[in-house]
Amino acid sequence: MLRYPHNFVGCEITRSLLETIQKLTEKMRQTTVAFLVLNVLYLCTPTSSGIWNALFSGKDAEKSTVKLANGEKLPLIGLEVGHIKASDVEAFVQGAFEGPNSVRLFDTSHVSHNEHELAKGIVAGVRQVKESSNEDGPVEVHVVTKVWYTHLGYERTMISVRESLRDLGEAIQDPNVDLKIHLMLHWPRCYDGVDWMDCEGEEHYLPDAVKQADPAPFHNKQNAWKESWKAMEDIYNSKDSYPGVASIGVANFKNGDMKAIMNDSRIRPHLVQLNVWSLLHDPTTVNLCNRHNAHMQVFDVMNGIVSRAKDAPHASGHLRMVAHELSPTEVPLTTAQVVFKWLTQFEISAVQREQDLILRGIHDLDEEHLKAVGHAVEAILSGSDMEEDVHVQVTFHAQDQDMVLFYYPGPTEEDEIMISYIKKGSHYIDLTHPKHSYRLYSAVDPYVYFDHVVDGYYGDIQHVHVTLQED
Repeated sequence: MLRYPHNFVGCEITRSLLETIQKLTEKMRQTTVAFLVLNVLYLCTPTSSGIWNALFSGKDAEKSTVKLANGEKLPLIGLEVGHIKASDVEAFVQGAFEGPNSVRLFDTSHVSHNEHELAKGIVAGVRQVKESSNEDGPVEVHVVTKVWYTHLGYERTMISVRESLRDLGEAIQDPNVDLKIHLMLHWPRCYDGVDWMDCEGEEHYLPDAVKQADPAPFHNKQNAWKESWKAMEDIYNSKDSYPGVASIGVANFKNGDMKAIMNDSRIRPHLVQLNVWSLLHDPTTVNLCNRHNAHMQVFDVMNGIVSRAKDAPHASGHLRMVAHELSPTEVPLTTAQVVFKWLTQFEISAVQREQDLILRGIHDLDEEHLKAVGHAVEAILSGSDMEEDVHVQVTFHAQDQDMVLFYYPGPTEEDEIMISYIKKGSHYIDLTHPKHSYRLYSAVDPYVYFDHVVDGYYGDIQHVHVTLQED
């Protein structure tokens, strides 16, 4: 879990220093403050423990789960199903139990209207797990489900939770399934300025029983969620009446709302779900989670980091470097695997939409890899780029004739990208990455060519001397 620790070997980071850093956020760009924190930690942390290990602590030995403040364990990687239509959910969830990346955490919401199908998929998936592995006892599976902003208010929240537990009932009651349910408030309120939120329209279509349970929450935007949280606390304190409930938490809460729930609640959130950009852009919320031992779970990692890496080519290069150096076989790791490994190694859990994200078998990142990925992620989230790229320098020498150099990702000619015309006796230098492929054509005969795949390591300088022999 992300923490600002107070003591290190040979150095003490005092509360006053942390407060000074916090005040600096009001005057400096957040990225600058982040580097300041890192530099302070670097000076005060033994080399063996690493910079990022100073920021994060409490690792679970299995490295596949994290322990919440109430002692419950939560898988570090989960699968989002809230966006999937109900008719497709059962098969999708059942399939997630198969293979080396068998999923044990599913994320949805009551508003998605697919909790019943999720439960059926869990039961079917667990059945096939037990049949294939002869596993004894019930299989532990976790579900995060959320109360939509239309159901803010004490009684409305109680209605939402009861309906969720009813729809998840098949998995709750199945003797082969040990279902752990993590209840969350999805939003603190409906926002008028958000295009896809329709506060009054959604209220209009609610069942009469919900409308009559509490006043419309958009009429009491500052306090409706507080009544909902009281309901969540009562549910958690009466777990015998609400089978399967393992923890309570909030999603998309920020700043003032986070301060209020941390300071004024009987039970603080065990789990806080945030957009991944909050790790950089919302230091107040991150600090509150750290201070009060609320576990952070992030979403939108693929869109927030991986898909945006192309806009930060240097940072992307550093991620590819780590992926290449960590690849255990000839099958290379992806940058997505590296980013998720980085998050989970520091016990930031994540939910994502891809079933084929395999982290098993990937070695832990060492100190240099942790720093490289951390700074790359920071650059991408901040919308900037790292100052220096990493690459392999390859010099292509045209020995016997003029040649045309193409980047050749293959397998068709349409994929080729022309890079340079190289005259006989001259050369061309390209900054590239391991495993990238090139093709050098004869300038006079396109059927004569030479293929080259970059090997070696980042930082290498290579020379490729090409002589084209015509048949």
